[in-house]
Amino acid sequence: MIMHLFNIFFLLLPALIQSRQHEISLNEETPLGTIIFDLNTLSSSSSITYQLLESSSLLAFNSSTNLISIAKRIDRDTLCPNDDTCSKCQLTIKFYDMFYYDILLLIFNINDINDNPPIFSSNTYSISLTENNIPGIKIRLSKAEDIDCSMNGVQLYELTYVLHGHVMISSINLLLKHQNQTKYQPFYLSYDSNTDLYLIINQTLDRELQNEYIFTITANDYSHTISSKLTLTVLDVNDHIARFSQSIYSVNMSYSTSPGTILLKLTAYDPDLEQNARIFYSLLSIDGTTNKNDLFQINSHTGELRLISNLTHLESKRIFKLIIGASDGSNHAIPALTTVYINIIQQSIITITFGSNRISSNGSEVFIEENLPNSTFIAYITSDKTLQVLPEGNSQGFYIQKLSDNSITLLTDRNYDRELHSFYNVSIRSGDNERNFRIIVTDINDCRPTWNTSLLNINVESYLMILTLNATDNDEGQNGKVGYRKKGSFWPEWIDLIDNQLIINCTNQTDNHCWNHLLNEEVYIDVEAFDYGQPALSSLMKIRLYRSSTRLMFMKYEYMIVSIASLLGILFVLSMICICICCRRRQTKKNIEIMDDNSTKQKIIQTSSSEQSSSAGSLYGSEKSDNITLETATSCHLDMFLFSPKRAATMTDSPYPYTFLNKSLNPTDTLTNKLFHSIQTDLSLLTDSKPDVLTNRGTYV
Repeated sequence: MIMHLFNIFFLLLPALIQSRQHEISLNEETPLGTIIFDLNTLSSSSSITYQLLESSSLLAFNSSTNLISIAKRIDRDTLCPNDDTCSKCQLTIKFYDMFYYDILLLIFNINDINDNPPIFSSNTYSISLTENNIPGIKIRLSKAEDIDCSMNGVQLYELTYVLHGHVMISSINLLLKHQNQTKYQPFYLSYDSNTDLYLIINQTLDRELQNEYIFTITANDYSHTISSKLTLTVLDVNDHIARFSQSIYSVNMSYSTSPGTILLKLTAYDPDLEQNARIFYSLLSIDGTTNKNDLFQINSHTGELRLISNLTHLESKRIFKLIIGASDGSNHAIPALTTVYINIIQQSIITITFGSNRISSNGSEVFIEENLPNSTFIAYITSDKTLQVLPEGNSQGFYIQKLSDNSITLLTDRNYDRELHSFYNVSIRSGDNERNFRIIVTDINDCRPTWNTSLLNINVESYLMILTLNATDNDEGQNGKVGYRKKGSFWPEWIDLIDNQLIINCTNQTDNHCWNHLLNEEVYIDVEAFDYGQPALSSLMKIRLYRSSTRLMFMKYEYMIVSIASLLGILFVLSMICICICCRRRQTKKNIEIMDDNSTKQKIIQTSSSEQSSSAGSLYGSEKSDNITLETATSCHLDMFLFSPKRAATMTDSPYPYTFLNKSLNPTDTLTNKLFHSIQTDLSLLTDSKPDVLTNRGTYV
């Protein structure tokens, strides 16, 4: 309970105690850890202790040193986002002074710095305005936004544009409320009391003179500069009337002019755009009367003036005066006017009767099939005056059969061949009248498809080849359309024909028929080109497939080369084996010679031993001689052994067929024992060895 009361008292203590405060100026974006205030400067005593009561998370207090520093980034534009006038943006920290027993309040006033550039909401803007506007129109523009205070915000706007090849600049200073002398320019910027930015259009726009203006708007806060592009499009209004290229037109015609003939094509233009420039033509009057007529007609969209009926019933009429109007279709538009004079001239009448039943609608073309017999009838022509047919000569494609001065017949002078000459022009004159028509030669299927060559040689160089066949047919239409098909019974399965594509496919790894065919012989196939006429005509081409000689020879002798190489390898191995055997035999022979040499040396030693033992010959008599001879003979074939009677006893199983070795040694044979003892004694004298060593060890050489 007491502790609870103490806490309440401690909370109420600041309200009861007198407080004092200090204001400190602090710039935003001060680096972290910077010491911004030292509490020790408030008193001469350095032992004053402060108890922190309230603080901001952006500041740090060291109670041991009484220093206040920056703990986090301080951004005034974030702390006080709506304070455009930079009036007040503060951080407070409160302490309890343990020495003076009062409250210390520190207020940090955050100063704004110009650390943010102005920003336009878009890099490009587009506005539109109709032409013929009233000067002084204001168009509101988007301002550049700067989150700094107004004193560090946008201070200057500039408008830059090109007019008649000159660069024009209009600027306005927002801080000084000053505008340079640009009010007499056709375009300039304005800034009103509501801080809105406007583009002032100080002239009347004419789309026909200039349909687009491009401006650059620049915002500057004296530390940063940013620009945006503004496009002003001038919209069209229907402020122009249509105009004819001529004010008066004149055209001649005769009474024999056929209905439907186009007499004249009128042209008017309007500098406006799209719908405002669409021209409509109308026939307003004929000879001063606006009554509906049945003689002439004008196309309202194209301006073509056409004769729509015969004039034979108006033989006394010599001239017609037509008033033609052109307008752009807008309401209450004033049309442009022009006058057309149609002069009727007297002409002789030319009548043409064609022999073919295929004639164009206006009689200007007659169609005759090619390959018809010579002297085929073309036309019968009559006139009220003398006739003249052009061209004259022998190559015009027809000849004239004159019936009278006023009547002729035209006949073909050859078998027409459309592939050589597809048409002939005919001009007929009679007095001041002239008629023209053209003889059109029509096609029949009389040409076969033709190849560039009768034999096509193809060197198969790759595993897959696609060749395009091209046969030509001089006929037209279906008669000249060419198709292709296989011909003949021999077509290997690795060759295919699809439309005009010849496909040679040797890519199948499990089937080498392609290479086998080309390895053994050349391959010949036939391709037929045909047309789609009636009857169909065709022609053949032979195709020779082969492999180049170098590659072919290599493939032909490939197996032989492999066999020869294998045989040479086997012979090499056998020769190496023989060389090894010969070397082995030579080495063996050399070893035998060394052994024989050792045997010879042994004989010398044995002979010496025998001579020394001969001093005992008188003692042993003939028995001794026999034994020495036997031992000497034995040493010629064996390595010499000098051994004691005991070792002789152990050698009875020797494979050498000598009697004295196979002979059973009887220890009681005193003569033999004496002989061995005599040899051992003699050898011990020669080698200065002890007799007991020879007796126990024996000697091997």
